[in-house]
Amino acid sequence: MTNHPSLSAVLHAVVKKAPSGLTAETLCNLLGYKKYNTMMSELSDQPGHKLGANMVLPIMDLAESDEPMHFLARQRGGVFIKLPEASGAEGAVQIAALGAVKEFGELMGEVGSGLSDGSLSREECDSIERAGHEAVTSTMALLKQVAEMRRGKS
Repeated sequence: MTNHPSLSAVLHAVVKKAPSGLTAETLCNLLGYKKYNTMMSELSDQPGHKLGANMVLPIMDLAESDEPMHFLARQRGGVFIKLPEASGAEGAVQIAALGAVKEFGELMGEVGSGLSDGSLSREECDSIERAGHEAVTSTMALLKQVAEMRRGKS
């Protein structure tokens, strides 16, 4: 297995300096650990101690930190975007925005894949062009939702 950067190290830093203001000891208690040292040993990858994957979300919630998600996204070549709660017209705009982001991401994926060998074949150019048109169409759908929302507020 290849050597990967440590998610545990990111979680360790989050617990030690939680944006929520909770101390590591308080987080330990709220997470149901009987001993502070046990939790910290798991977070620092001490021999014989492993942090369970099911602890990641509770740590993030209590610490009020999305840093582990940013870390994971970076490691996978992506980004993490936290979306605000929205409903009604704002929800429609948010859904359209997600569609535009998805299509743009797929366009960039086609470009990256096509350029991986240093050149673009005719088929790769066609694929990029199709993905580009889909991204533009999705962006136009977003702009239409925004315009409709503006008309509703006039």
